Amino acid sequence: MKRNRKYVSWFTGIYAAVVIFTLGSVVMLGFADSVFRTVVSMIALLIAETAVYVYSLFWLRTAGTANRTPPVLLSGALIMAVYTAVVFFSTIVLDWMLALQPYWYAGEQLIVLILSAIALGAVGLYGWNAGVQEQRTADASRNLRLHLMEITEIAATARAWSNPGAEELNQLLKDLEEQFKYSDPVSDPAMYETETVISQQISLLHDHVALLLVLQEPPAGWKKETETLTESIASTLQRRNRELAALK
Repeated sequence: MKRNRKYVSWFTGIYAAVVIFTLGSVVMLGFADSVFRTVVSMIALLIAETAVYVYSLFWLRTAGTANRTPPVLLSGALIMAVYTAVVFFSTIVLDWMLALQPYWYAGEQLIVLILSAIALGAVGLYGWNAGVQEQRTADASRNLRLHLMEITEIAATARAWSNPGAEELNQLLKDLEEQFKYSDPVSDPAMYETETVISQQISLLHDHVALLLVLQEPPAGWKKETETLTESIASTLQRRNRELAALK
């Protein structure tokens, strides 16, 4: 955080110096034959310099919160570099050297500004969509880890059951746990509904095991009911894996 503040101070100082230099140069050189073209050049240069300054601050804030520099950020920096280079080239060649007709020159600078803004906006929109998709994928992938944690928790609870059928119960839960361990951990947002069903089924299994531990004498059909619950979870998990494989 302190390092970022130091960089912000540096960039602000450099930006202020560049703006002062630009204004001083324009005033001294004067681009004397056209006041309108001179004003257009000054505005174009100041916009380009301000855009680079603002993007530099945005880079510091974004890159500081990421493990690696996002490709979208690099693409934006390339657009800013090209835009700034074109503005300076236009100022030197079209204004100083060729003395282009003022309104044509103003139109050229305006077109450069609009095209650069559109390009930067498109890259920003793509980056935002990619970020949203990445976050959705991460959230979806987190579901399988949560499911496995819940099954592991149920299995740990079941080990405390002092009943002759405890071994059979533990084996059913262990088999189910293995199926989750060997499932594809990277999910997809399209799996939301299927994984919601799995969550509901696991909740039923949790309640069922908790009830077995409370009862002194479990009901006669407890094993069949447990098998039905674990098989339904395993079946939904297999369907999830098949659908996920089809998406990939």
